[in-house]
Amino acid sequence: MYFRRTTVTLLLVLTGLLFILSGCSGNKPAPTGAQPATIKVGMMPIIDNLPFWLAEEKGYFKAEGIKVELIPFPSALERDSAFVAGKIDAGIGDLLAVAAMVNSGTEVKAVSVGQGATPGENRFAILSAPGSGIITPTDLINVPIALSLNTINEYITDNLLAAESLQPGEISKTNMVKLPLRLDALLQGQVKAAVLPDPLATLAEIKGAHVVVDNTKNTVAQTVIIVHPKALDTNLEGIQKLVRAYTKAVEDLQEDPRQYAELIVEKARVPQEVMDSREHPLALHFTLPQLPDKAGVERTISWMKKHNLLQKEIQYDDLVDRRVISK
Repeated sequence: MYFRRTTVTLLLVLTGLLFILSGCSGNKPAPTGAQPATIKVGMMPIIDNLPFWLAEEKGYFKAEGIKVELIPFPSALERDSAFVAGKIDAGIGDLLAVAAMVNSGTEVKAVSVGQGATPGENRFAILSAPGSGIITPTDLINVPIALSLNTINEYITDNLLAAESLQPGEISKTNMVKLPLRLDALLQGQVKAAVLPDPLATLAEIKGAHVVVDNTKNTVAQTVIIVHPKALDTNLEGIQKLVRAYTKAVEDLQEDPRQYAELIVEKARVPQEVMDSREHPLALHFTLPQLPDKAGVERTISWMKKHNLLQKEIQYDDLVDRRVISK
């Protein structure tokens, strides 16, 4: 009887150990040959996303052995909400968006600069209304500039005008979030000045607006490739392959971006009028992936602190992950 009870007890112990071990095995990486997780990339209709669309069209994701789903979003707010909810793994945005999400508890990271590493990329402009008489930056002193407050718009405006020696007290702003409304208000003279990104900045020029100042001589308007921390921790190799495919597409674009005009019009929704303009050619420049520079990140953090947009103490490594690419 004693032997039988001992045997039963031993069997129960062994069964428990096997159960525990089998449970632990669920946390191990998938065995070789398993299907890799689909990488979901949040896409807005902006030129910055062109390398992702081109990589898909040319089969570069497939060549890298990864499955990528490009998920469209109509606005940055909805894309960032998808990051917060863990519904997407990557996307293109700006450092202000990265810092804002980190500040609110979503530990996303920038893994590379998208556009803006070289002057002339990711163009933003402060334009004056047709017939306004505003030509130079000093003409903007105390003139309300239509933009979206507490965003990359305002950050760019402050930096561009500070570089032109305007003081903070000389810069006036009016909040106008929706870009199409801002463009119409500028062209109709309802506002005397407005901040617009390309292609709308170029479209405004074509229709008679005057570029007072833009970022073609500096790198103040960088965008970055943003990745959710879960994707970095569980599928780092997949994210590295994603960026490699993106890099191949950038190399294609560096040769002649205008050969992809049809894709630009369809996906980035660039008006055909803008693509066809010879007097005001649309700037189409892309730089190979690289880490965001520390000084630029620190300037962004400092600006956000001054505007009371950060409650946490944030440093460079809180916003940038160095595992995907190296300098």
